[in-house]
Amino acid sequence: MSKLSPDAFYLHGGCDCKAIRYRISVPPLAKRPILIPAAENNSGEDVRSPDIYFDHCNRCRTVSGSIVQCWITCPQSWIDWTLKYKNSENVNASTGIPTRGLFHDFSKDMVASVFGHYKSSPEVSRYFCNRCGTNLIFVNEKQRVETLEMDIVLGTLDKEGLEMEGMRPDRHIYWDYGVGWMKRIVAEGDSVIDGKKMPKHPEGSRKVVI
Repeated sequence: MSKLSPDAFYLHGGCDCKAIRYRISVPPLAKRPILIPAAENNSGEDVRSPDIYFDHCNRCRTVSGSIVQCWITCPQSWIDWTLKYKNSENVNASTGIPTRGLFHDFSKDMVASVFGHYKSSPEVSRYFCNRCGTNLIFVNEKQRVETLEMDIVLGTLDKEGLEMEGMRPDRHIYWDYGVGWMKRIVAEGDSVIDGKKMPKHPEGSRKVVI
């Protein structure tokens, strides 16, 4: 399992155009809710929020445009949003209950101006930035309503948060739906495809290899 700090800490992130920003306030370890008790998982430890994992399902792959999606899941009460509404100053608010209560401190016009959303299945709503298209949030209205949790795309965290000690996925879900060559790379390393390591370029150009 990933080993995040047992102390309280903050994570920051948002969309590419900065119209949407968020802050996740992670409390001390003892105050983080248990998602899966030790007796019900094979790690021998309680799985607590935030939960961080790879998701290989077909729908998440097409929605994100990425071969494998990655999520961080935590209670909505930990998340504060800042929306830049048209040309106005930023307005801050906390999230509420999924769907009807989601972003309840914002006006409907403000939310509609910044967030786009659609139901990818009868019980699931996905939210993205209306301006730049960044895929941000997954809300399972049936399964998450009791715990009031929200899944946020891990890649929308600022780099400082992504490089924090322990900030990494510790499991794969929907493994059987994954793309074969990607599963081999993730599980065994990038030399499994043709027996040699992939070239690594420090920038976008292929002329320099490290």
